[in-house]
Amino acid sequence: MSDFVLGITGDGHAINLEPQGTIDLEGARALLDTVGTLRHERHPLVAIDLDGVTGLTREAWRLLATSELPVEVLVSGGG
Repeated sequence: MSDFVLGITGDGHAINLEPQGTIDLEGARALLDTVGTLRHERHPLVAIDLDGVTGLTREAWRLLATSELPVEVLVSGGG
């Protein structure tokens, strides 16, 4: 069972994504899907707050490494 939760706050022009816990493969997919949806909806400012990230599984790292997100920031940001 995963302890990952993806919080989303903000409205209109500024959206803040707040991943909490260990990002596993399912969590990485959720994060990427959410970022993709927000880009598609043309939100001008999307921030990812990494303060609540406690880890990143290998599978999640592999998926995120193939994305446009800077996976090295996710790794250093998590606990």
